[in-house]
Amino acid sequence: MARRIVKPIILLGSGRSGTTLLGRILAHHPDVAYWVEPRPVWMYGHAYRRHHELGVEDLTPRIARNIDRRFARFLAASGRSRFAEKTPSNCLRIPFIHALYPDCRIVNIIRDGREVAGGMLRMRKVGADPGRVMARVFETPLWEWPAYVPMFFRTVWRTKVLRRTSTHWGVKPAGWQQWLELPPHLSAARQWMRLVETSTRHGRVLPTENYLELRYERLIREPAELVAEVIEFAELPARKEPIDYALSEVDPSRAGKTILNLTEQQRHEVEAEMCPLLRELGYLDPSPSTHPADAS
Repeated sequence: MARRIVKPIILLGSGRSGTTLLGRILAHHPDVAYWVEPRPVWMYGHAYRRHHELGVEDLTPRIARNIDRRFARFLAASGRSRFAEKTPSNCLRIPFIHALYPDCRIVNIIRDGREVAGGMLRMRKVGADPGRVMARVFETPLWEWPAYVPMFFRTVWRTKVLRRTSTHWGVKPAGWQQWLELPPHLSAARQWMRLVETSTRHGRVLPTENYLELRYERLIREPAELVAEVIEFAELPARKEPIDYALSEVDPSRAGKTILNLTEQQRHEVEAEMCPLLRELGYLDPSPSTHPADAS
């Protein structure tokens, strides 16, 4: 069937990798209708699945029609011409997304896994934003509400009411339950590795017009140049509003701060866990305070 959404802009990346910042920047383009993490829409028909992975075989005609209809309704209500969204769990769904939208524009942002792990530790203590949880409730069909009750208690109730650390934060790859017995910093390391490995493996085989890979570190160093590249890749008209917003919001002094959430011992353990992938991506440098150049 013909899709109503044309060239959707899909922002993805591990949690704490800069997807929120990049999404806010893109939302300042006057042509873009930006939806923050419409996770229940992507999981329509699969809400009771115990993980977030979806493949081409999971895309039925009914599910395709529903996702496209929901996104088209959002776009029409905005009065804008292009649809964009960011959902970190889409790192596990690139073949599913490409099958649904062969003309998609996927932007995958990658950040040093050690910083990501530090950011995840903080989020496990803070928990989810209750407002975002309630928004997702209203985005979810009534018959799928029971699927999200455990998430509510694990995130909002446990962290906001009981003042306890969440047992899991972020995306759930297949087998994520095996990480629950790990120390939180190693669980975060496993999550980052799985998402980066999966998204790069599936993204890099797509045609170049479908997939753009970039680094958070470059967004912090060169916001104007990187945002201009994203706009060109997405085939949006060149506009100054997103670049002006990026220049006003990006704070280079915050680079490397989240790694301070890790103790020295935790950092060594995280590096040992992530070592091959960190090395492949250029993040293991003789000078630990130096970030690699963007290789994308």
